[in-house]
Amino acid sequence: MQTIQLCKQKIIAMKKYLLNFRTITTIVFILLIIIQFEVKAQSPVFSTIISSELEVDNSGNAIDENLATFANIRASSGIAIGIGSYTGHLELQYSSLLAPNTTSYIKVNSDEDLLPFLLGGNLGNLLADIGGSVLLGNQEFTVEAKNVNTNVLQGNSNNPSDFASNMLKVVVDTNNDYFIAVSPDVSYDRIRLTNRIGSLLGLNNTRNLNVYGSFYTSGTSSCGLPSYTSFSGSGLSLDLLNIGGAGVSDPGFAIDNNLNTFSQLSLGIIGVAGEIEQTFYFDSTSNISDNSYISLAINPSLLQVGIADNIQIEGFNGSQQLFSGTLSSLLNVDLLGLLQSGNSTTIGFSPNATIDRITVRLSSLLNVSLVQELRVYEVYRAPAIPIIDPQSENISICDGSTADLIAETQDLSAELRWYDAESGGNLLATLNSGDTFTTPVLNIDTTYYVATANPSCPEESPRVPVAINVVAIPTQNDITVLGNELPICSSSEVVLTPTSPINGTFTWYFDANRTTQITDGLVIGAVTYSINTETGALTIDGLDDTNSPYTYYVNLTEELAGCQNNLGDLKPVEVTITDSNNTIAIVLDSAISLDNLIDIINGNSLTDITGTVTGDASAGDTVTIIANGNTYNGILDSNLNFSIAVDGNDVLYDLDGILDIFIGGSICTQLGEVLIDLPDLIINEILQVFCASDAPTIADLNVSTDIVFFDSLLGDTLIDVNTPLVDGQVYFAGILNIPASILARVQITVNLTDIVPPTTISINQTFCESDMATIADIQVNELGVLFYANAAGGLALDPSTLLTDGIYFAANVENGCESLVRLVINVDVIEEESATIIGELEEYCLNGSYTYTTESNMTNYNWTVTGGIITEGGTITDDFARIAWNSIENNSLSVSYENNAGCSSSITQNIPVISCEEVLGEEFELIVYNEFTPNNDGFNDFFTIGGILNYSSTVKIYNRNGNTVFEANNYQNNWDGIANVSGVLKSGERLPSGTYYYVINIPELQRNLTGWIQLAR
Repeated sequence: MQTIQLCKQKIIAMKKYLLNFRTITTIVFILLIIIQFEVKAQSPVFSTIISSELEVDNSGNAIDENLATFANIRASSGIAIGIGSYTGHLELQYSSLLAPNTTSYIKVNSDEDLLPFLLGGNLGNLLADIGGSVLLGNQEFTVEAKNVNTNVLQGNSNNPSDFASNMLKVVVDTNNDYFIAVSPDVSYDRIRLTNRIGSLLGLNNTRNLNVYGSFYTSGTSSCGLPSYTSFSGSGLSLDLLNIGGAGVSDPGFAIDNNLNTFSQLSLGIIGVAGEIEQTFYFDSTSNISDNSYISLAINPSLLQVGIADNIQIEGFNGSQQLFSGTLSSLLNVDLLGLLQSGNSTTIGFSPNATIDRITVRLSSLLNVSLVQELRVYEVYRAPAIPIIDPQSENISICDGSTADLIAETQDLSAELRWYDAESGGNLLATLNSGDTFTTPVLNIDTTYYVATANPSCPEESPRVPVAINVVAIPTQNDITVLGNELPICSSSEVVLTPTSPINGTFTWYFDANRTTQITDGLVIGAVTYSINTETGALTIDGLDDTNSPYTYYVNLTEELAGCQNNLGDLKPVEVTITDSNNTIAIVLDSAISLDNLIDIINGNSLTDITGTVTGDASAGDTVTIIANGNTYNGILDSNLNFSIAVDGNDVLYDLDGILDIFIGGSICTQLGEVLIDLPDLIINEILQVFCASDAPTIADLNVSTDIVFFDSLLGDTLIDVNTPLVDGQVYFAGILNIPASILARVQITVNLTDIVPPTTISINQTFCESDMATIADIQVNELGVLFYANAAGGLALDPSTLLTDGIYFAANVENGCESLVRLVINVDVIEEESATIIGELEEYCLNGSYTYTTESNMTNYNWTVTGGIITEGGTITDDFARIAWNSIENNSLSVSYENNAGCSSSITQNIPVISCEEVLGEEFELIVYNEFTPNNDGFNDFFTIGGILNYSSTVKIYNRNGNTVFEANNYQNNWDGIANVSGVLKSGERLPSGTYYYVINIPELQRNLTGWIQLAR
């Protein structure tokens, strides 16, 4: 859909994962629907048949092809259980069967806040938790795609994972309207939406589901913006989403046609495998040769640790994946450089397939202590970028001229648009592929931009810059010539050396209009002309004083654009010749040392130039030294030696590096040329090694205090002493204010030793608070590992420091160097939980047998009893023990165990044991022991009546219902809980645990004794 710039604002924390757009009016939305299909020349095909409906208001609005009107599906929980409840549905049918992977969009709205959470796919439930809502139990809906009566795809709103596949998604457009994107991988012709009430709402509630219409788009489009977006993720926890910065914030900013806004995909600082992705949906499929573009930005630090390999870009046609590539596979050197600057960079690719959606996925890098995030500014389809003709690259022109620029397109039906700005600006020309764009007359450096465009589409390719360098035309004032300062003997060669701050080529002429050129090797009469092709110096041999003075003209042709002096503006050079056959030779006795050089640079500029003259010279002759265009005078002594104080700066900055020394006698002046001898900079360590973890800087390089560092061998830009050193980088050492042309710089190569981070069996480690674990107890596979509280910097933690809940960062140490990347270890210190003992009675009887339980699903149980014995359970795997108490005093029961984390818990409980037997009369010495445990453990297995053997007796045992279960004459204390009377149970069956009642008849005493007994197995 055509994009409209909308105002956006952020709301509460949960809403940062949802789209934030101001709702526009219905009229504007209708206009957008009309405009978008006209511009893109595609047709929306609506479902126009209602094949089934139930509890629907205004159902015709869902098929009126107007997305501003809606039908309403109702659902109710009823006024009482089973009374008045109902579920509604609406089934929309297309007029024909749709091909597999055709995407239908159904515009919907619900009473409950379901759709914003379902927009997050697999993250739906977590996002709902953050928003204080639940997806299950309130309003619920089902969407089904069908082929006639066959259900081919279904999703339920109470299960967000149903909306996390490419076949079924909840998406949103720039107007903050929600749609369900349905893309079955088989044919279908109708879509059913069912609205119902969840179990949490209770009675007398109704909920509405609004359905505006269902449509798909026919045809293809080679350009355009996505109309919808959604997102999803995996491996993320509630804490990571809520407070850890993970998730997708402002997803709609990536489809708002505004390169100043962006959506942000973030995993936070994550120690486990996780993914976050955003998908962009186009109205229609692309052509197979079309190009797609993504404008994005990444933290440069993440690029250095390889995040580009963990960013996946995929193209789909419905649910069918047709393209997949990593960001690193799509980058060239220029694009990588732009990304490393941290700026928004547009990445282009051709899927070579017809696709209707693009997914950008960020997968976590493990053991990286950086917030892992990606910004997406815009996604769009447009023609391929133009190809710049090689002759139009790196163009330089002369001031006041025009430039001819040529670009070509891969699609010959497309056009080229030339602009004066990277974005916005003025459209200067619209041309066909290969046509020439001629610029206006230029006087300053200028950059033009060219984009490929299809006349039927509003989106152009990214603009490609074409830079033009405008070069100033040289003038005679830009040229300096040395060698003609004084009259020259005819016996000496004339050497005219031109120099200029402008790089270029010198040519010599006999006139100012470049009519007659002086060429190398030219001979005219007795005069020979030679030209040094490197320096442009003109040497003339054979001149005499007949026609003196002589005038020559030098022209400068600049090297970039070939600009040269205007006619009539060549540099004139006049030479005066005096007739003489004298010759001389000059030898300097001194050279400039490094200390002299530094003194000169620091302001102590005077230095003595000394030497000896041989040949046709005499004591008292004048000696003139010309250095850097300045003249210094002295005289020859009796030994033909000289010493002249000159400004050292003139020596250092002499353009040709040669001192011109003239010896002036009584007849003429003779020229001697002496090469200036400059010192070298000596540095012993040209390879220096540092620990990467020490974060060394320029200041750490081992050089003398006079040394500074430059960014290149010849450049003048200093590198700040706080600049971090880079492994394998070359640094250029020199002395401040001394140009490289005077003192050659020394290259120092830096090696940073980067140790491999430590490894561990698990990055999530659990410790017991009772164990008083310390830093030294964290498990790593290497020795000598240091632990820190921070991902970088800080002081190493003392190994004896007690552990607390949190994150620790481990650095490996080898040969005195630490690993630059620190291993992230999550530590969980579990507080000790008190164990419990639960008994089956509140009072315990001597010789009674009782069962005690403690927490289940633990390990290494240890039961300890004082005053009793364990008759059942009580092993290291048992969470219960049955105890027979045989003592009244100092009875206790202890249990300890370990939880799944290996942490111990224990408890000791005193057990009050009492004598529970019933004394029937001291005079008869009859005692009934009310509890027995017939479990064949050899202890208290029989119902015992003390003193019964001294009397004749009849004993009957009854259950709670009064049924006889046992009877015996002359009872021998041998009943073990087996019924011997058929009734409720058959004779010979074991009686269950419980309370029973006895009647003991003693004829001799003429009485019946009654009471209760407890049978426990």
